[in-house]
Amino acid sequence: MSDIKYTTVKGKFSNLDAIKLLEYPYENVIFSYGKVSFEPDEANDKLILQFEYDIHDYAGKGFDESIFESYIGDLLKELIQEGIKENNLTYTGGVDED
Repeated sequence: MSDIKYTTVKGKFSNLDAIKLLEYPYENVIFSYGKVSFEPDEANDKLILQFEYDIHDYAGKGFDESIFESYIGDLLKELIQEGIKENNLTYTGGVDED
């Protein structure tokens, strides 16, 4: 289970659910993830998680988006790990053509 407290709500931009954060400093901020990818970092023999997101409601807060991205990146890692553990991941995208 995630250390970051959240709930799901109806998204503003699509029929997909969005995430509403429940704790300081981002309580009541609503966002959704977009494209998620893993890019190779061959120099360090690792994969780098990259993702897009849309903020649906800033909840009247101003914040540093790079810190916010790190925060929701941590949540995304937890969601992916939880989905793998429970064999419950959903892919809703297409195929990128090069």
